[in-house]
Amino acid sequence: MNDKYYIMYHPISSQIMDKTGEADFTPIDLLSYLSGQDAAELNENNYDKFLNFDLNKERSGILDHFGIENYSSYYIANQISKASPDSKIFLADGRRRQIDEIIKNQGKKPDAVFMTTISSNFPTAVAVAIPLNYAKIPVIIGGIHVSTSLKDVETYIKRFVPHPELISQVRGAGDSKVMQALVSDLDHQTLKPEYCGSLTVEDGIWGGENVIAMPSMKLEFFKKIPLIGKRLSESSRLNVATPYLGCPFSCRFCSISTLPKRQRKFISRSPEDFINELKAIQKSGANLKNRFFFFLPDNFLLGRKKLDKILDKIIDGDLKLNYAVQISIDIADDQKMLEKLRRSGASHFFIGLESLDIRNLEYIGKNAVKGIKKSGLSVSKYYSKQIKKIIEYGISVHGAFICGLPYDYFHSLDDHTGRDIAKFCIENKIGIQPGSLTDLPGSLNFQESQQNGNFLYGEVGTMDYLLALSITDLSEMNRVVPDSLKNSPLVVAYMVYDTIACVGATQNAIKSALNMAIKAWRSPTNNGRLRVKDRMVDSLGAIAFQFGVSAYKDVGDALVRSGNGIKGTFERLYQSELNPEVKKMFTEYVKGFMV
Repeated sequence: MNDKYYIMYHPISSQIMDKTGEADFTPIDLLSYLSGQDAAELNENNYDKFLNFDLNKERSGILDHFGIENYSSYYIANQISKASPDSKIFLADGRRRQIDEIIKNQGKKPDAVFMTTISSNFPTAVAVAIPLNYAKIPVIIGGIHVSTSLKDVETYIKRFVPHPELISQVRGAGDSKVMQALVSDLDHQTLKPEYCGSLTVEDGIWGGENVIAMPSMKLEFFKKIPLIGKRLSESSRLNVATPYLGCPFSCRFCSISTLPKRQRKFISRSPEDFINELKAIQKSGANLKNRFFFFLPDNFLLGRKKLDKILDKIIDGDLKLNYAVQISIDIADDQKMLEKLRRSGASHFFIGLESLDIRNLEYIGKNAVKGIKKSGLSVSKYYSKQIKKIIEYGISVHGAFICGLPYDYFHSLDDHTGRDIAKFCIENKIGIQPGSLTDLPGSLNFQESQQNGNFLYGEVGTMDYLLALSITDLSEMNRVVPDSLKNSPLVVAYMVYDTIACVGATQNAIKSALNMAIKAWRSPTNNGRLRVKDRMVDSLGAIAFQFGVSAYKDVGDALVRSGNGIKGTFERLYQSELNPEVKKMFTEYVKGFMV
């Protein structure tokens, strides 16, 4: 192996909404703010001083609290590994491993820094790319945000750096063809401004021996479990893998809805390759560090033709798994598939429920509407019936709900749609991921808001637009709020937080966890049927996933509270609130979240 090396960087998201509205604010000023250094003094000799950002300004998300690694970074690092087997590829995130730390330890600049971005961390990527460019280090940026917002790299990075020819972007997937071309062009110093890929997932892109991983994230939410929580937090990990990717649908609110079909088409790995990856992870035997998984597809059922083969191989093989997946509510109608999923190790389902009002579901084009109407039941009764079927198989559930929809209501701090949702979740003993109706770049909703002026923080191309990308983590609205919610972003942010606070309270988490532990014991996985020890792990998995979901409350607390010189969501939105009635209603409440 030679001394060639690359850095695969996945940026943290940053607390930067305080800077919206500031006159003459530029990406250079953003770099100064995040690094705590005067970026006017940036040059090739001191660039490394600008790569270490103030972690007090980090905007942590649910994946961090869950301990879920970024799969895109891992996957692209392994693509680079295949294209350049004699190099080293260091994973970095600016928290567990810093770019400047890698450069210092290697004693030379990297051959390139690759970045994968979503909309919420793109502003941080902008700030990191600038000093790297001053150092003449090639930067290649990809990810869903770059793929859907093609001009942003030019607007916010290339216009502010001395060597724009060293900045390249990847549209679509970073597939093997793209990565081979990139590595070759880097070697020959012929980097192109743009590359375009289409294969979202391929066989054999895993397990690269020249990929240097970061220290694993601890499952901090385990610490909430009485008596054994701390020990479990230190001894357990949540692994990430995917058998297939892509989505054939074009939901209006989804960031991929305007991508060309070839860039979002459904693509599957061979079942054998997926199983071989899992076996490699458990090559030394199953334990708490390699048994818990999150499988990535947006809907696990989309790969139905491959899914049966995958599940059969897991059940008939020697893998020991407890995994979580995203799946649609109609899985409850397929008892045979539910049985097979559970036997293979399915322990937790994340289901998009979105709303308990059929009008809201029709508004967003929810596929479940047809089944709900056919049942003759109300939304809440239909969902309850389906959830009951699922949890009887020992599989816990948490539902995604959207606040800020047109038919939501808000009468007071104690009387609003969020409380109805919270009551539903508590009664059905499920967890919750509430979010606000947010226009994601790339979605049809986002395009319409930009065309109609139905946005809150600026047109594409402005600094307010860039800064407001940080809230595309769905924590607050970036579009005009409905009349039914008093046109108030503060009201919606409160509804999201209040819903989390009700459902995620420790006593509710304990009740739900114990309920699922019993059901998991009564309905074990295939391994649990054979061995008492594995049956105990099945119950532990049920407890773990329920406590993990309760971590949404911790995420909410971190965002809404002011501290470290940064205004929390409540203080910031209260100060900009235009409705006198709302301002009066929240005066005393918001004080409890201010320093």
